[in-house]
Amino acid sequence: MFSYEHLNSFCATYDEQSYSKAARAIGKDRTTIREQVKALEDSYRTILFTIEGKKAVPTSFARSIYKQSKLLVQNSERLHLRMMNAYQQELTRLDFYHDTLMPNDLVVEIEQHVLKAHPDMVLNWLHRNRDEILVDVTQAHNKVAIMQHRMENMSEYPISAIKLGDGDIAAYARIDSPLFKIGEIRLEDLQLETQYISENQSKTMPEWLGISPYFRTVSNNDMLLELVKVNGWALLPKSLATEAVNTKQLRRIEFNELLSHSAKFGLSFFYPTSFENTNVYKGLVEVLKGYAIKNL
Repeated sequence: MFSYEHLNSFCATYDEQSYSKAARAIGKDRTTIREQVKALEDSYRTILFTIEGKKAVPTSFARSIYKQSKLLVQNSERLHLRMMNAYQQELTRLDFYHDTLMPNDLVVEIEQHVLKAHPDMVLNWLHRNRDEILVDVTQAHNKVAIMQHRMENMSEYPISAIKLGDGDIAAYARIDSPLFKIGEIRLEDLQLETQYISENQSKTMPEWLGISPYFRTVSNNDMLLELVKVNGWALLPKSLATEAVNTKQLRRIEFNELLSHSAKFGLSFFYPTSFENTNVYKGLVEVLKGYAIKNL
């Protein structure tokens, strides 16, 4: 019969195509990894990997069982975390990660809720890229995130997610941009202007890229906003652009090709399963659901 350790070693070797790399990835000795894979092979009288040079190449049978094995490993990790944290934990600090799509007004609502319900808690707002966020959120029960929903990426990590809803994203330029002197703006018109691209969008929304060959990648939201107020154009979440539009610093670009005024992006709340056992979880989820109903 197989165990969690057997399947974990098999999946790590499959992912890394090497016993040595698999050992480093999960913090085991190479000999241990090889023995656990060998035990699986002996138990079921099959071959899972063949060695070609320095690579451990999966057999057709290994490929056929990989996805189910990976799912069992991930579910076992989630169950372990839940059982290790079966009591409610009092949080004194909460690290809230986000990407460029995080609505500013949602930040304010969460901040106000925490100040009222947990006045002694330290709440940190941390802007990171998607991969950094997913890794950090798995490491402790007091790290959570709100960012674009992409289920296929999330499945690589032992975390949970609640989809909040869909927000708007559209193209914007400064109020006196030459683009607005054109009767009907087309894609080729955008291609002649500088495009500012959020670094997060470049990683999570590549379908938005390549419109203009004259593009600049910007990590910081505020910096991107200031740049597009004086030059070029950018794709921005409605929540980020609203104030600049209201003060007539930016104007939304409306055209019929590709974007058709605006598009949607999915926004989700990501958290380690153990976060459900904290004193913060229930109240925070109520705030998020209330915001989603009103705004998404």
